[in-house]
Amino acid sequence: MAKRKLTSLRSVLLRYLLLCGGGCALILVLWWVIFMQLINIGFLLPAVASAQACADARETVASMTADTFDSLQISDLCRWAVVQKDAVLQTNMDDRHLKIALNAFHGGSGNLGYQYDVKMADGSFCLLQYDYATPYTDPALRDTLPDFQTCYILLLAVLILAWLGWQTHCTVRTFAAETARLNAAVDAIAARQLEQIDTDGVRIREFDATLQALQTMGRELTDSLQSQWRMEQQRTEQIAALAHDLKTPLTVIQGNAELLEEDTLSDAQHAQLQAILRGTERARHYLAALRTAGAAPAVQTSLASHALTERLAQTARALCAPAGIHFILQEEWQGTIRAAENDLLRAAENLLDNAAAHTPRGGTVTLTVAKENNSFILRVTDTGPGFTPEALAKAGEMLYTDAARSDASHQGLGLYFAKKVAQFHGGTLVLSNLSGTHGACAELRLPIGR
Repeated sequence: MAKRKLTSLRSVLLRYLLLCGGGCALILVLWWVIFMQLINIGFLLPAVASAQACADARETVASMTADTFDSLQISDLCRWAVVQKDAVLQTNMDDRHLKIALNAFHGGSGNLGYQYDVKMADGSFCLLQYDYATPYTDPALRDTLPDFQTCYILLLAVLILAWLGWQTHCTVRTFAAETARLNAAVDAIAARQLEQIDTDGVRIREFDATLQALQTMGRELTDSLQSQWRMEQQRTEQIAALAHDLKTPLTVIQGNAELLEEDTLSDAQHAQLQAILRGTERARHYLAALRTAGAAPAVQTSLASHALTERLAQTARALCAPAGIHFILQEEWQGTIRAAENDLLRAAENLLDNAAAHTPRGGTVTLTVAKENNSFILRVTDTGPGFTPEALAKAGEMLYTDAARSDASHQGLGLYFAKKVAQFHGGTLVLSNLSGTHGACAELRLPIGR
């Protein structure tokens, strides 16, 4: 494949500036050439024509009087006004120009335009006023069309702005195309589809380097995720194998202990046997938790939140009543969610079990079911000692237990499983302590599937 020719960002910006400046200069030259050609062909008069006409009219009106003044002998390029003793006898000026002319005649300041004050034969004055502009040669055009010079300057401004706007649009379109490739690369990395990253159409060197870096980062991220997935699978298989291997000897121990229980035993022997049975039962509970933690996620189906809430409430009452704990249900929302029912039920029961286990007698466990920002909320709070800072950072890791919230029957698998269930549903497990009082809060936040 031929090596692509790339340009630098500096070159793109320099090209933009050169095209803007060069194009504006070319427009200005063409504008001036056309302007001069219009004068050469006689369509326009040069800017000095009005000044020359007024200069010629000075000699003519100097020999006139107010009574013999003849406006036909003055070029229509001039504006004039006959003034005698501060009274305007005749004029072809409009009110604005007449006001300016009188102000200049009396020595006022701030006047615009050019003016001759000519003293006539009888002592009257003729005020001759002109503009330094390029009028139409044809008087009829001067009377019907707008001022050529103003319109022509506006045309120049419009052409320059149009050129600058077009060049800016083209440059922005170039950057937008490059940026779109970057956004597409980020989306491809997020979707783990690195083959969709397009680096062939890039034209700017800096964007190409960024795309190459994104491609490399995506490849390394994919490799890391695959490695992590393989390690997770390996750990799950090891846990499943360990649980299976322990199941047989544990069954043997429990079976023999139950046979011994049928014999006549002393009180001490009976107590020891009960300890063995309790230990085997606890070990079976650990194995069941291990198998649950390593199990594959179930299929999601439509689920009525109220039915789930009722089952959780029954479980919570069964956990709290024997321990002398008050249970409060706050069902703030009812609807339909999409979830793996058994997994979600088991995860929520783990949260309730943890809350009941760490709440002292007379305390309170609260289950709240709500909807916030299109998320289904299962919130369990208790009035126990709360989480330690270490637990808030590590809770949810397999086999991690918080010394402040652990006992012999909890080995850190409940929160681990709840976290896995939340992640499988695209949600999160949020742990926190209640502000202003003792107690902990464990919250499952799951998106409500359509």
